Amino acid sequence: MDHGLEGKRALVTGAGSGIGLAIAEALALEGAIVALHGRNLERTEMVRQSIKSSGGNAISVAADLLDPTEIKAMCTDTLTRLGGVDIVVNNAGLADFAPVQDMNEEMWDRIMDTNVKAPYLISRHLLPAMLEAGEGGVFLYNASTCGKAADANWTAYNSSKHALLQFMKCLAMEVGEQNIRVNAICPGWAESKMARAALRKTAEVSGKDIEETYQNTMRGNMLGTLIGPESLADMAVYLSGRHGRYITGQAINVCGGVNYY
Repeated sequence: MDHGLEGKRALVTGAGSGIGLAIAEALALEGAIVALHGRNLERTEMVRQSIKSSGGNAISVAADLLDPTEIKAMCTDTLTRLGGVDIVVNNAGLADFAPVQDMNEEMWDRIMDTNVKAPYLISRHLLPAMLEAGEGGVFLYNASTCGKAADANWTAYNSSKHALLQFMKCLAMEVGEQNIRVNAICPGWAESKMARAALRKTAEVSGKDIEETYQNTMRGNMLGTLIGPESLADMAVYLSGRHGRYITGQAINVCGGVNYY
């Protein structure tokens, strides 16, 4: 299936591993030129070399998403080296949990700054170039099914994803007439470094075996199966390409069928 992504210029944040890596590889396979964001240039350079060896085209860019100055510099670097941008995938995120009475401001701010402020800043810095080009474009946000749910002890994380969904919808309304589509992908528990870390902490807090926690959580959906990063990458490619041309302002679950979202 031709998604019409040949020659498109894309930025993917958190492209060094997990879902971001899968999305970056999938976009490159479809012919897009991908800017691979990460804090660790050594890691993203390894990804770039892997994409290159598979016949794809990518560059590496770096920024600490807790630093607005670095975010702006990374966006400028991306625009300069790619000559513009057509697809922006705000994938990078941070997860942590604690009861409200035990949560300190540092945890709250770190999660909000990474999951909400950074995507806002990246979108704000890159949107003018997309508008000036006048050829439309795509913004995607990794919002998680937690953006549609309430979970005890996950107040900061769920709140950040709720906020990201509302930001996505408002932006979609602002730029729709310029043929810029804005959507969110909402994964359930998917195999990733961040998910593994969260599960380890969950097991420690609950006193349960890590493998039991893994099975109950990661496979706790209607299909009874683990959601692989490639499933999220497939959705990202669909939404970025011509087959998703009439989809905007939507938060699409890729969760294996979790029945309370």
